Amino acid sequence: MNISGQFRPVSPPPSGDTPPVSSLLAQGLDLVEELTLKLQKLDSLMLAGKPNEISEAAASVEAALNDAAPAFAEIAEAMGRLGASDLASAAAQLRHIEQTDAAGLADALRGALTRFAKRSVNASRRAQQLNRGLNAALRSLQALGVQEAGRLIAEA
Repeated sequence: MNISGQFRPVSPPPSGDTPPVSSLLAQGLDLVEELTLKLQKLDSLMLAGKPNEISEAAASVEAALNDAAPAFAEIAEAMGRLGASDLASAAAQLRHIEQTDAAGLADALRGALTRFAKRSVNASRRAQQLNRGLNAALRSLQALGVQEAGRLIAEA
């Protein structure tokens, strides 16, 4: 099997202050692991039904995602310099240029992001179910005539 021409040549970093790809990938992996832990905590709290803690955990996940955005933008830029459109092709490109440690990190990051995405979808479903349950409970309370000002929402 001939693979010549499959990879674009790697362009050199634009300046000497650009972190190595392996460092960026390791940072990304750490960020995804941190985000996963926060998401797991949020999901557990949704099962427990503690509204104040759920709100705090959701805000923590959102803040962590916002804080991680620049690091992921840097990773995407580094992948572009490698001529890769995704982490799988970046790993292949890194293996091609004999950077096996960085290739392993790219594969690990891809796997971690896949797992995070699945957990995120599951947590979103749980949040939607919780929302539907609360709305149904509110409608039931309203149908029973429990509508003192502000009290209905507080009870829910």
